[in-house]
Amino acid sequence: MIQPPRFDDREAAERVAAPGISVGLVWTAFGGEVQFVEATSMVGKGELHLTGQLGDVIKESAQIALTWVIQIFPDLQFVPCTIMK
Repeated sequence: MIQPPRFDDREAAERVAAPGISVGLVWTAFGGEVQFVEATSMVGKGELHLTGQLGDVIKESAQIALTWVIQIFPDLQFVPCTIMK
């Protein structure tokens, strides 16, 4: 019997070892898939820009995540980032 390939978590473990990368599970009509989500800090106005073909649930989740980060930011004691010119 042919079966889908067994999930190997080594790739996920290696990729999320870097700061700014997380793992999400995406469901489609054809099944599920592991998706890596990457983020970075930048100087700006605190706006969220999403790219790609994202569903409403993912867009809402990203907005919630941004709201959460803005709320706890003062407690995180980040050093402001600088841009090298």
